[in-house]
Parts: sequence; C-alpha cells; structure tokens
Amino acid sequence: MKQFIQTGDAPQPSGPYSQGITIENFIFVSGMDGVHPNGELAGESVSEQTAASLENIKHILAEANGTIADIAYVTCHLADLNQETVDEFNQAYEAFFKDVAKKPAKITVGSQLLGVKVEISAIAWRN
Repeated sequence: MKQFIQTGDAPQPSGPYSQGITIENFIFVSGMDGVHPNGELAGESVSEQTAASLENIKHILAEANGTIADIAYVTCHLADLNQETVDEFNQAYEAFFKDVAKKPAKITVGSQLLGVKVEISAIAWRN
C-alpha cells in the first residue's frame, strides 16, 4: 500500500509532488534542494546546499521510520559540473555519510536548477 510522507522538518513541496512515498519497505524521497524547511536558501556554497539537502532527506526518512543507513540509491543534480564544484559536493556528501558503513549507489548529473546549486533525491529500503 502506498503511503505519503509529510514532515514539517523539510521544505514543503513547491509543486504537485510529495516529499516522499513509502511502498512496502521502499521509501522514495523527492528531490530536495539546498534550502531549509522554512524555504530559505541554506547558503551560497555547494557544501552548504548539499548539507541542507541531505538533512532534509534525513528528516523525510525519519518520518517514515527510516535512516540514512537505509538509503540504497541517490540521484544528485548539480547546476555546475566543473571539477571544483564536484569536489566540493563530494566532500560534503562524504561527510554526511561518514558513519554509514556501506555507502549508497549514486549518480551525479548536471541539471538546469532554479535558484539552487544542488538537488538530491533518494531511494531507501527499510528492513
């Protein structure tokens, strides 16, 4: 059965989508920008926006009784794929998952983003 995830600890949807959905043991988290739950940009840097995006994902997972250790796959969108940006992103990403023994599979792509530098979505599996 499909259940919708809704938490005030992550930004509210700005369009026709849910923060996340659970189906059986899967948790699907919509793309989270680098903004705080109140809608304010987390900062100008890629690392600040990456940290905020991942924190939002963490809160959505928690609402569905999941954790970051449950994440199996992430899709990462960066507004700029130059080496400096990718390195900064990867450093912030790695810091977030530092205590997770087995890191999720991931893809990082360049995307045209509106007013942000980072957007991340995730798929998790709860045991």
